[in-house]
Amino acid sequence: MNRHRLFSLLGALSLTVPLAACQRTPDPPASISAPPGLGDRVRVLSADAFVIDGRHVRLANAYAPQGVPDARCWAEAAAAKQVTDWVRGKVREARVVAIETPDGFDEFHRELAVVRLDGEDLGQALYEAGLASRRTEAAYGRFSWCEPISAKAAGAPAVGSLLDSGKQR
Repeated sequence: MNRHRLFSLLGALSLTVPLAACQRTPDPPASISAPPGLGDRVRVLSADAFVIDGRHVRLANAYAPQGVPDARCWAEAAAAKQVTDWVRGKVREARVVAIETPDGFDEFHRELAVVRLDGEDLGQALYEAGLASRRTEAAYGRFSWCEPISAKAAGAPAVGSLLDSGKQR
């Protein structure tokens, strides 16, 4: 092989290798959907407080146990962690979040609103799972999570809840 032909062949290879590396990769098939989750749209601050699309929101229909430093006892702090993890799991699995008309503001000037994840009322789901008490006009203040839970207490979750058994149902 003569020298001129060798340099010509090497020159052609040096142009095709970089061009091959720049070729566009094909789009994934349309049958592959985006992974579930709401990405950066929802930030869970606690089980009943969120930042949703930049809005500070608190559940209008449920009151969850508070974590450290706001917990009144260790049991409330432990329950708050478990309930917040439960809510984060719900948010991770959800694809759609909606905020219903605010019902005013809490003591930290967060909007009180009903939050729906994939159409499900999050406050109602927390209450039905025994993970939160009802937030009502009469019981606007904090629920007494450190007292023994009684089915007769206003807004109390069902007996057999996370706080009674130490595990989620």
